[in-house]
Amino acid sequence: MFTADKRVPSRWSPQGTFFVTAADHNMVIIWGSRYCTDFGQLLRFCHYQVEEFDISPGEKYLVTYSKPKPSDPNGLWLKIFDVKTGTAIVGLNNVDVADSPQWPLIIRWAGGKDDKFFAIISKNKTVAVYETKKFNLLGNAPLLLDDVIDISWSPTQAVLAILLKASDKQPVKVVLLQFPNNVKLAEKDLTAILGDCTMRWQSNGEYLAVNTYGGFEFFRIKEEGIPTDSLRVDKKILAFAWEPSGHRFAVIYGDEPTLSVSFYSMKKTPGKVTELTTLSNRQADALFWSPKGNRIVLAGLKEGNLEFFDVDQLAQISPVANVVANQVAWNQSGKYVATVFTTPQEKFHSDCHSEPDDPRESFTIWSSDGKRLFVHQCQFPITQLDWRPYGGIIDDDMLKKQ
Repeated sequence: MFTADKRVPSRWSPQGTFFVTAADHNMVIIWGSRYCTDFGQLLRFCHYQVEEFDISPGEKYLVTYSKPKPSDPNGLWLKIFDVKTGTAIVGLNNVDVADSPQWPLIIRWAGGKDDKFFAIISKNKTVAVYETKKFNLLGNAPLLLDDVIDISWSPTQAVLAILLKASDKQPVKVVLLQFPNNVKLAEKDLTAILGDCTMRWQSNGEYLAVNTYGGFEFFRIKEEGIPTDSLRVDKKILAFAWEPSGHRFAVIYGDEPTLSVSFYSMKKTPGKVTELTTLSNRQADALFWSPKGNRIVLAGLKEGNLEFFDVDQLAQISPVANVVANQVAWNQSGKYVATVFTTPQEKFHSDCHSEPDDPRESFTIWSSDGKRLFVHQCQFPITQLDWRPYGGIIDDDMLKKQ
């Protein structure tokens, strides 16, 4: 018997093979199907006062974390386990705290399902890349790059994008390195940048977008020489999202309440970012692409509005109003969308009283064309809603009965 730890969110593993929970403040448990006919507890991983955990993209390793405590110099604050055997492979103690970053920026896994490399960005703004065959530091030293702002791996290969801080004579720069040989593939100075800068990979690793002050810089990773393109956006940018496995992306920009949503293509015109269409006067503050591409939900969560949009036809499918939600999630099949109002764990109390038919304590399932299929009223606030990655088709018989 165990008690679920409400401080730590449960979650599916990246490929949906396992469901992972924390229990009793000192343990992480992996659940799954051992013989393809049942679903139960598979392994337990011990970590005193565990606060967070993560599963590598290929589901080979589990990382557990607890906040470093200077009063306990021998306490292990980060562990890496072998998911198959349950063996603890790596443990870091408080000797390393001075140069250790905080969760969730500790370990960045390289793309793909091999789980061969991971990188750590430290408080002194250096980057160290490790291989997982023996868990050794590549090159026996951190990369010879100073003042690192951020790093981001390609989702599909061991290509690391590194954002470097500007100096007196050098503007902000993006560097692309390929491992294990630390080969520089490309670099680009970003002269028009101000404030936060974010790197966003397309899901197949074909493109990298870096937002700058006044627009975006794009890297065409799979093309010879990795050419770059620039896109200028004169107004404030609120949201950006790539089409999964596709060549299109969407941007929300402007000043509320008169926002615009524009769609662009990286392929319609060879070697050029091409605008497909712009939707004006939209109440949208978030973008949610279907996992299959071609369709997108433009969500105005503050106002309770959803707009289902067909990007292939560049046409609105269905507008929906009066939606009480702060989260939108597509099923991996691209057939269904869930909306829900979630309450943060720290604000939830097990003895809290629920109001009958409170829309903030229910979730709704929609079809991909915006038809309401199913509403489930819960008895308590909802703290989390997640579809199983790459699996699980909603019960059609259940939907027909509603």
